[in-house]
Amino acid sequence: MASVVEFVALGPGGTHLVTARALAALHAVQYVYYPEMGGKSQARELLVQLGISSEKLRGYTLPMSHNREAALKAYAQVAQEVTELAQQEHSIAVVAEGDVSIYSSTHYIATQLEERGISIRHHAGIPSFIAAASALNISLVEGNEMLVVSPGKVSRELLQSVADGGGTLIVMKLSQCEAELKALMPHFAPYIQYYYCEFIERPNALYLHELEAIQAHPFTYFSLLICKSHQSRTNR
Repeated sequence: MASVVEFVALGPGGTHLVTARALAALHAVQYVYYPEMGGKSQARELLVQLGISSEKLRGYTLPMSHNREAALKAYAQVAQEVTELAQQEHSIAVVAEGDVSIYSSTHYIATQLEERGISIRHHAGIPSFIAAASALNISLVEGNEMLVVSPGKVSRELLQSVADGGGTLIVMKLSQCEAELKALMPHFAPYIQYYYCEFIERPNALYLHELEAIQAHPFTYFSLLICKSHQSRTNR
């Protein structure tokens, strides 16, 4: 009988943000698959810091470009390897930065495993925007306010809805919409407080809340922007 494959969330960064359940799962398995880009992997660094044996670690390369076909090919290869190991009753974990259920590329691997009859189990993690709010000592939403999360997409309508109705917009994958977002931000600055967050909870973390500083800083891959309506403060 094939073993169950564990999909383990590492959180946004930092060993202190990995859940006890996730850590136990990582120590229990024989193999741990992690992503790397351009020969670098924040996930591997964190796994080593957590005391996971390097003999367990198996990296898979994701393309640096936005070539969807190449990425899907990489996921398919991992799914094939993991399927073969699971069918041999080896224990395997596939890790995800952040949480496994929020814009995680591991979803594509999990889907292919299930299509091949392999059972999976998710281990939740702390999403990056939740960790960012805690690091900033702010409340994301209150009362009946809405929380909207957008992956690399922004529009005047989205920001206008925050300015008009309160609530909070989280923009992730900022490098995909940097020019458009920076063009729109000044127009809504009187109504929205912006918080730029980069490498959240890591030693090189950066948090900016002044519009000028955010505009001058290049957006990185590991960044997000919290757009919080000023009405959230005045309507308490």
